[in-house]
Amino acid sequence: MFEAWPRRAAGLAARRTLKMSNCKKRVWKPADKLRIVLESMNSDAKLAEICRREGLSPTLVYQWRKALMGSADQVFARKTRERGPDPKIEKMAAENARMKNVIAEVIAENLELKKTLSD
Repeated sequence: MFEAWPRRAAGLAARRTLKMSNCKKRVWKPADKLRIVLESMNSDAKLAEICRREGLSPTLVYQWRKALMGSADQVFARKTRERGPDPKIEKMAAENARMKNVIAEVIAENLELKKTLSD
């Protein structure tokens, strides 16, 4: 009896492997994942009912929920600019510097005229 047990267990394992190899892995789209997770969080329907209807396990939904909650800080984080400065801003800064130089020249001329008129 004890000798037959390992062979029987090995046969079951082989059958399970064959059975698993015939199954196709389902690939879920991100929009479907989000819809299922939000439905499981918001609706009055139980998670088991949603999983039965969609054909997936509750563990997978919990993994998706954990991933969603884990990345929430990245979703709401302020995005920084990764590219160089904006060309419009550079052009405006150059124009601003040019105008400041013109104003400085006009003020200097004005002061010279005041000095010459007061002498």
